[in-house]
Amino acid sequence: MIEYIEQNNPLFIEAYGATTREKRENETGKMYFISHDEFEQLIDKNLLIEYCIYRNNYYGVLKSELEKLRERYVMFNVGYSSAQVIQSMQKSTFMIYLLPPNKEELLRRLGDRGYERYLLGIEETVNNAEKFDYLLLSQTDNLKGTYEDFMNIVEQKNDYQKSKMVLARNKDFIKNFYK
Repeated sequence: MIEYIEQNNPLFIEAYGATTREKRENETGKMYFISHDEFEQLIDKNLLIEYCIYRNNYYGVLKSELEKLRERYVMFNVGYSSAQVIQSMQKSTFMIYLLPPNKEELLRRLGDRGYERYLLGIEETVNNAEKFDYLLLSQTDNLKGTYEDFMNIVEQKNDYQKSKMVLARNKDFIKNFYK
């Protein structure tokens, strides 16, 4: 969905992440692939918004990605904890959680990555679902509709009542989806 948003609105751009893992065959994500030494230099120089270690590889978000905010709206594809850090650094940030419509679609989207890494954030996501500004169902068979919903959220981001209505409508779906 993030790629679709970028293609349909030049004001939006996805932030690049950084990792020490090997690039997968046919991978097309926004990621810098660097060595462990290079990543540790980023840590030492405090150049990361946040980072974690998963399966002996580093994953993180570069502070330099915030520089893109001068020209565009930057979309960060991160979990709840990382979003909180970004929000604390950039007060105008708001969190939209893009939900797959069902478990089968989630597994299809993950492809050969498997679901283990994603599962690490599920409990955190469920426990914090009500703290997201918006929850948006990402329909693969209706990208245009999901895009329009996303743009409506962006245009109305300061309307507190609407965000609470979106959360209320989707909260039970989230809890049932991840059981």
